[in-house]
Amino acid sequence: SPDLSGRTAVVTGAGSGIGAACAQRLAVAGAKVVVVDLNEEAARRVASDVGGSAEVVDLGDAAAVEALCAPGGPVAGADIVVNNAGLQHVAPIEEFPPDRFALILRIMLEAPFRLVRAALPHMYEQEWGRIVNISSVHGLRASPYKSAYVAAKHGLEGLSKVVALEGGA
Repeated sequence: SPDLSGRTAVVTGAGSGIGAACAQRLAVAGAKVVVVDLNEEAARRVASDVGGSAEVVDLGDAAAVEALCAPGGPVAGADIVVNNAGLQHVAPIEEFPPDRFALILRIMLEAPFRLVRAALPHMYEQEWGRIVNISSVHGLRASPYKSAYVAAKHGLEGLSKVVALEGGA
């Protein structure tokens, strides 16, 4: 079990499910956890459970994400970033609402890019950091009626590979 004492972890979509489980495990390992979620009640509950702090943020709002990433903000000083937040919409491509497609890409691909971009300078400076991008089988294989989700997960897989190549050393 790693000792993450003194480390700060930012976990998106941490109000429930996989994100909450990540927040709990990181806290058990000693990290100070920043629980990021759109649902205020859930974020505050998980933050209380893990002894962390809550940030209520709409990851579909670029300005809100930039505020989270601002100098002095939780992401700029993060040692660990877990990009977990996501949502799903199921519809045939010809019926898929373009605004919903764009929202899913903003939350599941653009927001992770922005968070990683903000966290890397601190990680490079201290020569330690961890980026965890939560994907799924849809990052490797397509499914009908899930064009935005599959596109976002494929993109997140590609982003993860670039981050590994650039920051792995």
